Amino acid sequence: MPARAGPQAYSQGRSGGSFGVTVGTAFHRRLLPLNEKMAWREWAGCFAASAYHDSPVIEYNAIREAAALIDVSPLFKYEVRGPDALRLVDRVIVRDATRLTPGRVVYTPWCDEHGKVIDDGTVARLEDRDGAPAIRWTAADPQLRWLRRNADGLHR
Repeated sequence: MPARAGPQAYSQGRSGGSFGVTVGTAFHRRLLPLNEKMAWREWAGCFAASAYHDSPVIEYNAIREAAALIDVSPLFKYEVRGPDALRLVDRVIVRDATRLTPGRVVYTPWCDEHGKVIDDGTVARLEDRDGAPAIRWTAADPQLRWLRRNADGLHR
């Protein structure tokens, strides 16, 4: 049986040649022997397991009847700070951000001005800094430009 070296990606360089790139999260060494299917996908520059077993039923039952741990290291992370941080977050998520107290986290989708879901993730209220709220935001896709656009008209 060949050794499991891990996922390998090939990218084309500027000169036209290809080169190998292997990128794993801090959990990669632990996840590698568990991934019997060796099914990996690229997620924000890191490799993530797409499936661990041949049967999705096994994974589904594990999540429903026991527990699952998912490596979310590749999530994009943002910190929104300042006097209008809470107003910005309340403007774009579907939950009432004003009820989020320091030390608490919520899972929520966020929507555009028409109610279309943009993405989902977690929003955590950190301890206030210098009298102003601080919010930690995680997202599967880059959201910085979208957050800045929605901050128009708020204090900077």
